Amino acid sequence: MSEIKGYSGNSNVHMLINLLLAHGVKRVIVSPGTTHFELVAGMQYNGGFEMYSAIDERGAAYMAVGMAAESGEPVVITCTESVASRNYYAAMTEAYYRQLPVLAITALHGYSGIGNLKPQSIDRSVSPKDTFVYKAQLSVVKDEKDMHANNLLINSAILALFRRGGGPVHIDLPRSLEGENVSLSMKELESTRIIRRYTFDTKLPEMPQGRIAVFVGTHMQFTDKLTTVVDNFCSSHNAVVFCGHTSGYYGRYRVLAHLASVQKREYDMYRDICLVIHIGGPAADINTFGRLRNAKEIWRVNPDGEIRDTMEKLTNVFEMDEESFFGYYCTDEKSDDSYLTECKRTVENIMCPKSLPFSNVYTASKLAPLIPEKSLVFLGLSNTLRAWSLFRFRDNVVTMSNTGARGIDGVLSSFLGASFVDKNKLCFCVLGDLTFFYDMNSIGNRDIGNNVRILLVNDNGGGLMKTNASVHPYMNDADADVFLAAAGHFGNKSKILVKGYAESLGFEYLTASNREEFNTVYERFITPEMTDK
Repeated sequence: MSEIKGYSGNSNVHMLINLLLAHGVKRVIVSPGTTHFELVAGMQYNGGFEMYSAIDERGAAYMAVGMAAESGEPVVITCTESVASRNYYAAMTEAYYRQLPVLAITALHGYSGIGNLKPQSIDRSVSPKDTFVYKAQLSVVKDEKDMHANNLLINSAILALFRRGGGPVHIDLPRSLEGENVSLSMKELESTRIIRRYTFDTKLPEMPQGRIAVFVGTHMQFTDKLTTVVDNFCSSHNAVVFCGHTSGYYGRYRVLAHLASVQKREYDMYRDICLVIHIGGPAADINTFGRLRNAKEIWRVNPDGEIRDTMEKLTNVFEMDEESFFGYYCTDEKSDDSYLTECKRTVENIMCPKSLPFSNVYTASKLAPLIPEKSLVFLGLSNTLRAWSLFRFRDNVVTMSNTGARGIDGVLSSFLGASFVDKNKLCFCVLGDLTFFYDMNSIGNRDIGNNVRILLVNDNGGGLMKTNASVHPYMNDADADVFLAAAGHFGNKSKILVKGYAESLGFEYLTASNREEFNTVYERFITPEMTDK
């Protein structure tokens, strides 16, 4: 029997071997076949695995059940494609109900053969619910995007073996692009990113030395206690909090960096960041988000413990509440806040043009600083959110937006729902025409209070579709208007269409078509007194 001379070029195999070893998974039971030979040969060549042979896949899976139960450690079972893998189901069901960490890696030639009568090509995309706690179907790696996606899947799959009691996991592993002609000539494993999950039952990693930033996506309003502990953390580590108008954070270390992030030039405040701590949901300020991707490392903190690799550099996930996380890493030492000083100086030195055209950006520049104190501002998506993120509100003005799925439908209804909570609080909504007309029936609701004020920016179509970098180089505004921006509907910027509707429903109506007209009516719109309508 000839000696195995190396690994194949299958990047999935390299990642699997690296990550199994990194997460302490070393026991493997192999059933005979050819489709999974790249993985088996790689494990043999590596020498870091405790490997066993079992001819019958059903028996192999039950052996893994016994081995996992006795050792308390995870066990890999691997086989070729077709009905060989079906024979795992009985033992996987046993493992599921006993929460035993058995990892089934089933090979296949490729997904294209499924349903096309190709030999041994069976569909494993769906399994009985009580056979696996996690299932991953890897693609053949053709580029960096495939590599990144599969890295996430493999990390997630292995971590699921241990999570919340653990249980069996299934990974579908396709063969290399080279098909049958695979050379086992690679002497070293390709480097692989390892993602780890921590709870308070595990030892938490050391905080790295260097520049640290917290990034807050969409988030519920911070409690006073959470604000205090985040501020204490930043004070301990000379850190800052990059956030937008939907972050819910109004503490001392708040940096609204959107205006800086949309500039073409580079800024030192984004350089040499060793760690970004990511909390909250989807980011409203995607430009700042993009700048922070240059950080060396990303940690994600959330009680759900899910792997959310938004910046594509995730290394650690902390399954715990934010207050506990930041409290753990606080120290008694106080920093000089030099990073905060640098960030604030950078943002404040960026000058907005003195003469803006009449637009969503212009109205934002005029109104954002003047919105009455303790008001709620609900921002529409796309162009509106981007425009208003360029400017600051007063510190005690609460802002929010439907950034979860980032769709335009339901913005008015969501805003009105928020306005019902406290009808003594002024509530402002800013939105574009497509968003308004999509949901306009909601302003006929009988429970609307006099605290509601709606700013409709009617620019005749979707503004983002004519400024988006992925569209603008290829289509001029006139071409984009036809379908992408959907211009010309709803009276084509009619001054009276919404007027009649709104006034019939009991609203006071103001309108402006240029800066001069706007400057004569905007003060009425933002008056701090509760009005009759």
